[in-house]
Amino acid sequence: MSDDGDGPDLSCFNFGDDSGDEEAAPAEETAAQMAKRHRQEEQALRTEAKAKVRGIAKGDRAGRAAADAELEAALAQLAARHAAEAGGGGDEAAAAALAQLAVSAPAAPKLSKAEKRRQKQEQEERERAQRIADEKAGAGPSQRDVELEQISAQLAPLGLAVAEVAADGHCLYRSLAHRLQAAGEAADFADCRRAAADYIRAHPSDFLPYLQAEEDGPAARALASGGLEGYCALVEGSSEWGGQLEITAIAHAKKRCIAVYSAGAPKPLLTGEEYEGDGRPRLDLSYHRHYYALGAHYNAVVGS
Repeated sequence: MSDDGDGPDLSCFNFGDDSGDEEAAPAEETAAQMAKRHRQEEQALRTEAKAKVRGIAKGDRAGRAAADAELEAALAQLAARHAAEAGGGGDEAAAAALAQLAVSAPAAPKLSKAEKRRQKQEQEERERAQRIADEKAGAGPSQRDVELEQISAQLAPLGLAVAEVAADGHCLYRSLAHRLQAAGEAADFADCRRAAADYIRAHPSDFLPYLQAEEDGPAARALASGGLEGYCALVEGSSEWGGQLEITAIAHAKKRCIAVYSAGAPKPLLTGEEYEGDGRPRLDLSYHRHYYALGAHYNAVVGS
């Protein structure tokens, strides 16, 4: 009891001086808690990277390799931050846990020279495709589109339209076979090639002057090495592109008028016109200089 008897003596308890105290600060993060948080952050980063990889096509090796590299860079950055946190806190246990976490990240697989070259080629192809797309977007209609529009303008009033055939070296013969089949004749591109070669063999004087005027190219080389028969073998047994000489040969072999529409021509070029009107349908084709980048191309022309 106190001497004055005013109340109990509490001087034996040390409550401290709490006058003006701020709100008590939260307890500091322990080493185990820091290590756990670091693991969670790393896992979240890896999960996000996996989701990104799932959005890349399986065949896109370069894209997947770039995503892997991006993940490795992000993991390194995260590890550096974790190291700074652990070092700044002065907690040796947390630093040790962080070091263990950092080494747990798998190293990026080493790529072979062939794989590196393939990735470089794929990247260059993507960049090239993008440049072409950008150029097309700013270049307006292509030469192909302009040419096709001009040919279509000739055909539309006649109720005709272009029917595309494969660009494989046989386009002339495929186009002619297309029209022969439509007229009820059993024929394919090989039949048309044989018909042209056989007619040229049977009428050498009609074709040799034109063939001998060729100074270079497959036709000139075939003629130089094998004479007329060498050229006929080229026509019959290869995928060499055909032109006006072969159109002439087929027109006479099949006794058909062949009409070829082209851009800039006021009317179609007719070959075998003497056969028109004998009851056999005319064979209509279109000739394109800019249809493919590989060069000139023939298509069939059909009723629209």
